Amino acid sequence: MTRAYEFRSVWDVAEPPDRLWRTLEELLKTDDPMPWWDAVTVTAHRGEEIDLVARSAFGYRLRFTVHDLDLRPLETMAFSARGDLEGHALLVFAPAAAGRTRLTIDWHVDTTRRWMVRAERVLRPVFVLAHDLVMRSGERRLNRWLAQRGRPRRR
Repeated sequence: MTRAYEFRSVWDVAEPPDRLWRTLEELLKTDDPMPWWDAVTVTAHRGEEIDLVARSAFGYRLRFTVHDLDLRPLETMAFSARGDLEGHALLVFAPAAAGRTRLTIDWHVDTTRRWMVRAERVLRPVFVLAHDLVMRSGERRLNRWLAQRGRPRRR
């Protein structure tokens, strides 16, 4: 089934795939599996379901639940989403140069918020740009968080 939005983001992460995988897998066991990402907030974490709020640079928020996690160690993470976004995502971990990871994130989603569905013909470019900005922020902040992990905090 084709979804209204087919997004692909490719992140360059300054960790080898096995270490990045283990870090993300360990974070999934915590109350906040995405501590680095200020645009995405975890509002509840119930085992294999994670409630999220994503804030766009344009002032709107999307609330959705990630569920049906499918973890294939060192290779992929997949999940479904329901709420303001309905669909699924796939994250693929691949080696890149000099101990880095090429993390490909494919999102195949529909929006369910009535105003977004009605305005899609006109505002689609804004929605696509908002997604791109949130994802670029996620990549930057993940790399910063990984680089600072283990360093003593400044007081």
